[in-house]
Amino acid sequence: MEMAVRAELPAAMQDKTPQDKTEVDPQQIGDSSTRPGSPASDDDPFVTTASRRRESGRGEDDFQWLPALRQSALFTGVMHSWRFATEKGTRDSLRGPWFKDWMRSVGELRGWDDGDGFITSYIGHPIQGSVSGFIGQQNDPRYRAVQFGDGRAYWISKLRSMAFAAITSTQWTLGPVSEASLGNTNLYASPGFVDLAVTPTLGTVWAIGEDIIDRYPIRWLEGKTSNPMVLLIARGFGNPTRSFANAMGMRLPWHRDSRPGLFGRYHMEREAMIAAGGSDPMMGFTDAKLQRTKKQDAEDEGNYPLEAPIELTATNLYERLGQQNCYGGGATGAARVNPHWQIVAELSGCLITGFQKYESGDSLTYMVGPRWAPRAAKRWSPYAQVLVGGRRVTHEILNAALRSILLSQWEEGSLPHYPERSAYQVQNQASGLAMAAGGGFDVRLNRALALRVANLEYTHSWLPVVDQIHGSDGLRFSAGLVLRIGTW
Repeated sequence: MEMAVRAELPAAMQDKTPQDKTEVDPQQIGDSSTRPGSPASDDDPFVTTASRRRESGRGEDDFQWLPALRQSALFTGVMHSWRFATEKGTRDSLRGPWFKDWMRSVGELRGWDDGDGFITSYIGHPIQGSVSGFIGQQNDPRYRAVQFGDGRAYWISKLRSMAFAAITSTQWTLGPVSEASLGNTNLYASPGFVDLAVTPTLGTVWAIGEDIIDRYPIRWLEGKTSNPMVLLIARGFGNPTRSFANAMGMRLPWHRDSRPGLFGRYHMEREAMIAAGGSDPMMGFTDAKLQRTKKQDAEDEGNYPLEAPIELTATNLYERLGQQNCYGGGATGAARVNPHWQIVAELSGCLITGFQKYESGDSLTYMVGPRWAPRAAKRWSPYAQVLVGGRRVTHEILNAALRSILLSQWEEGSLPHYPERSAYQVQNQASGLAMAAGGGFDVRLNRALALRVANLEYTHSWLPVVDQIHGSDGLRFSAGLVLRIGTW
């Protein structure tokens, strides 16, 4: 049986047994059914990698910006199409001076919560971030084939993917082809920073979860069965955001840059391997380029400092403002000046609670200052900091009855356009100088990540009372995850 199956394999494959570990350069592997110069098969990871590289005319390690932006633009178009198809108010908002309304919408951004609810903000937007991250990774030749468990190379790939997702999610929220510019979302719904922070960060967490599923249960299954439909379903539905990113790149949803395909010669090879008692999902192939990348990264690891030159932190926070509670989150960036000192910049927002029905409030802070961390190279790293900047506090009162009347008039046609928030809400706002002083401690998990266990600060703002919001003095607690850049 094995000899009969192997007789059907291409000649170049017949003298490779399932137990062989053949190191293959992606530029030297091809599908025997593909004629020289013809398009590569979408189901052949090695061929598509090489052909895309040749077609782009760029260096083999360069990020492929043009294909990545094309695929991201297609993804943006799909999301906008869904908005316009399902949101009548959004369609009606495509009117008026585009640039002026775009700037007005961007200027409304404040606070943390945007009123979308938990499912949209903490599940839907991370899914969007994961798709964008996979689009970035599949256009990053140096790291597109890495898998969970590949050490430093894997974490670098996630960092690069998160950076691409941050760029595209910022464009989606505030850019020229965004919710703010097409439909002017912030003029009609509650604005907030939650999407800017959550989309790339929790999107990366979602992508890591899919990578774990792909690396272990799906790869295990590929070593146990050659049934292409079973494997197609496992790859496609087991990694939904990776599958969608593949589709945005005009690739088959079950495509993998890291492993052989499911049909054609790879199906025959897998069938022969399993019949012979093998269980290797790579079927003897290794990506020579990936192996060189991992080896070089491992050799370089000892050359990096223990004190991170750059730290990026995503946090959840609670602040007690006067007699009211404020719940939200924020992002912090820190650049190291020397082993003990950093310059810190912070942007955070929170939703103020304790109001009557149809009232809401929020706080936005933006500050910068020095941080002293005397044990930055140690696993447990305490620190103290003083930040100075500004705070903006907003209180809104919704006239629900007027809103219902205006919407009814718009539905009937007596009101020409969908009503903006300003037509049925009263807003009081104040801005002023602010400072925060305090400290906390981090626990280093590995060279790439640390856990901000606790950060406690006294805050003071030079603000008047905004209706019943007393924002002048507060006590703030936060915790989160720290990405340490430059240590790995």
